[in-house]
Amino acid sequence: MALSVRNIIFVALAVFPLCASAAWKLDNSQSQLRFLSVKNNSVIEQHAFKELDGSITDQGEVQVMLDLSSVDTQIPIRDERMKAMLFKVSDFPKAMLEGEVDITGLADLKPGETLTQQVSLKLNLHGAINPVNADLRITRLVDGTLMVSSQSPIIIDAKAFGLEKGITALQEVANLNGILPSVPVFVNLAFVPES
Repeated sequence: MALSVRNIIFVALAVFPLCASAAWKLDNSQSQLRFLSVKNNSVIEQHAFKELDGSITDQGEVQVMLDLSSVDTQIPIRDERMKAMLFKVSDFPKAMLEGEVDITGLADLKPGETLTQQVSLKLNLHGAINPVNADLRITRLVDGTLMVSSQSPIIIDAKAFGLEKGITALQEVANLNGILPSVPVFVNLAFVPES
């Protein structure tokens, strides 16, 4: 039986949303990226980046960009020192995290359901690119939003990105005995369906 043009359009419209729904954009207002620093071998402090941007494509490609000038340590002078001495935002204003998630698993998620994925990412920071492993928990909300959270800390080795001199400079200006170069990072990222 031949299909009419009207029926073909109806079928196309019915199928298309299933394909197009697997694309999401990061909602900065609902997202958090926090990291911890340890100074003098015992003092743990929590910091964050306020400005994030990112997406998950319909092929499962993930991209998250951090505005390094949005670092927030709750102490303005320390924010400025981190921007200038550690991240050198005048030369390296952004950091980029890229990788892939299993899009099949995401497409099958129903509202309220959660899955876990171990993802290998690449972090581009301070002119260096290194692999980063993340153990992620992904939950689909009723409105289609994907909440992507770290199940365990994502460990970033500052030395791997050439940040040792910046750490030493921060240590000296603050008159500290030491700052650990291994940094635990925690994410809670909201990806909303693209219209």
